[in-house]
Amino acid sequence: MKLSADTLGHVLRRALPGVEQARTYPKRWLRADMLAALTVGAMLIPQGLAYAQIVGVRPVAGLYAGVFAMLAYALFGPSRHLLLGPEAGAAILTATALAPVVAGGGPERLASLAALLALMVGGISLIGGLCRAGALADFLSRPILIGYINGAALIIIGSQLARMLGLERKSNEFAGQLWEVASNVGRTHEPTLLLGLGIMVALVAMRRFLPRWPAPLVMVVLTTLAASVFQLEHGGMKVVGSISAEAPAFGLPSVGFADFRALLPAALSLALVNYASSVLTGRIYADRFGYRLDANQEFFGQAAANLVTGLTQGFPVTGSDSRTAVNASMKGRTQLVGVGAAAVVLVFTLFLTPLLAKLPLVTLGAIVIVAAVYLLEVQPIIWLWRVRPVEALLAVVTMLGVLLLGILQGILIAVALALVDLIRRAAHPHDAVLGEREGVPGWHDVEGHADAETVPGLVVYRFDAPLFFANARFLREQVRRLVAESRVPVKWFVLDASSVFDLDVTAAEGLEKLRRELEGEGIVLAVAQARAPMRSMLRRSGLLARLGKERLFPTVGAAVRAFQQEEGPREPVMAEAARPAPVH
Repeated sequence: MKLSADTLGHVLRRALPGVEQARTYPKRWLRADMLAALTVGAMLIPQGLAYAQIVGVRPVAGLYAGVFAMLAYALFGPSRHLLLGPEAGAAILTATALAPVVAGGGPERLASLAALLALMVGGISLIGGLCRAGALADFLSRPILIGYINGAALIIIGSQLARMLGLERKSNEFAGQLWEVASNVGRTHEPTLLLGLGIMVALVAMRRFLPRWPAPLVMVVLTTLAASVFQLEHGGMKVVGSISAEAPAFGLPSVGFADFRALLPAALSLALVNYASSVLTGRIYADRFGYRLDANQEFFGQAAANLVTGLTQGFPVTGSDSRTAVNASMKGRTQLVGVGAAAVVLVFTLFLTPLLAKLPLVTLGAIVIVAAVYLLEVQPIIWLWRVRPVEALLAVVTMLGVLLLGILQGILIAVALALVDLIRRAAHPHDAVLGEREGVPGWHDVEGHADAETVPGLVVYRFDAPLFFANARFLREQVRRLVAESRVPVKWFVLDASSVFDLDVTAAEGLEKLRRELEGEGIVLAVAQARAPMRSMLRRSGLLARLGKERLFPTVGAAVRAFQQEEGPREPVMAEAARPAPVH
């Protein structure tokens, strides 16, 4: 079967979003994208070196991991703003996973295992994309998004506090970082703190009064020059220092099947964490800048970045919240930022490593903190509290979970709580007794309309949820209560199933029990407006045969007319007189 040119083009655009971005690129975005690329590249260099040290591989591997990850994601990734590369969380998880497997091996074995882990993460992400597991992102609701981004922003800020005070950061956990700063505040290097605060003030002021200026890049250049002229490192201020450049090594790592088996649990965890954190960050910026993020394509972006990084003897990479935040704050628009930043880092690594030797580390800390502060979303939590407090609570739980337990654990706990809340609401859904209103077609909730009238001896009851194991008993209890409390003996009970889009086995058995109970009291159970899935389940379970096809009606009106024909016409009464107590 031959593919037409249009079909092939559509497939390529879906598989390679970066090609479509390049094809439709507006030239007016070029300046902002290039300035953002310069700044992101300047940020990535010291960060890549630091994260490589966390993993335990050669420092330059962190730079090449950033280069190849950004290039691969620019081609396969769906987000226009998300930047991939070495990141603190992924580096920490990688180091933790490799420690027991290295077993006293040297640097070469460690590098091979790190590359293997990156390849495994890429392979798992590729399988996720091929299986279209992007539907997992549908469980990440708006409150979870808000909680995650606040937690991630606070983690970013916490990771830079020690740097702002001129201290050495040892802990990789948020609480530990706060404790380190609090317990060592007396050892603060005051010139570092003053410079950091001055940079933060300048960044905020430039963002407010000179929004078109590349504020982070300006600060990098100015503070590097100042440190060079005044020799700030001799006064105790920490700087990036010298960087030795080495060419990347291409090829498969030298490992065995035992290593693969030992690293598989860590690879699964890393792949899930990478995907969850990256798709959350990507969705936030997609919503902010008005474009659609393909959650399934994100798997392919993650896969491409990690596979290429693994083949170049790197280590697992993921989306960077801090560099993405700086990218967005500098008005970056497309993945050209990632391509440009990769070029900056590559050129720098090969030829210009001495230039950043004098850059104060506090400059990078201040840039990252200011970007993270602008990520914080407090107002949406307040709005959620006013609209629906349980969702505000879910956002706060997500934030605390991400902060205290980790990204994956925090997100999983939030998703679990959201599902519990969904089941809780479905177990006790909204329902209503229905009546007629003069001059208004249809049947209406008697609680919301004082002029609604019901027919004596007939209860028309609507259930606004799928019928399943968690709410089957609730339905039976509501029906029994309405029958027991009716002032007029009930002859017919009509279930308006227009909102019941599904019916499971437990609920079908519950309906059969209800039918027998009502039949024992001389009451007819009828069902109106049952949808196709419910009708199919009634048929397969045998309940339709016991209920009787004649008791299944296409509309509530048809059921009421059948009742009146069988029981004789009756004068309608006001709903308040007919229904002694509300369902809710």
